[in-house]
Amino acid sequence: MTVFRTITLALAVLQVLFAALTGMVGAFADGGSMWERLLLIVVHPLCAVALLVLTLLPKPSPAFAYVVAALLVGNIFADLTLSQLIGAGTVKGDWWLPLMFSAIPAVGLAYALTLAKQGRSSPSQPGA
Repeated sequence: MTVFRTITLALAVLQVLFAALTGMVGAFADGGSMWERLLLIVVHPLCAVALLVLTLLPKPSPAFAYVVAALLVGNIFADLTLSQLIGAGTVKGDWWLPLMFSAIPAVGLAYALTLAKQGRSSPSQPGA
């Protein structure tokens, strides 16, 4: 699990940096609808920071892991929906770009669900 955590931590740091950069660009860009900007300015940074916090905590609770997993599912769903809309011609842009945004959250989702499952299956220790 430590290798998975280390890889996820490195990817989470990259995601935070990438989300911060695209969030700044999205805040000042002229194009794009309100929903596209919301995705860039709010959803991506929130999920990136949540994933980073999850990987930095020594023993996160299963509840927190599930909350992060839910955020990441929302992020992935929004990115896939946007990619589909771009591919259909409803929205302008490159269809593959939102797919890039969902790659690291997909790894983070696997990590969060693994942590949540491990936390629920481990017996609770009395007096802890």
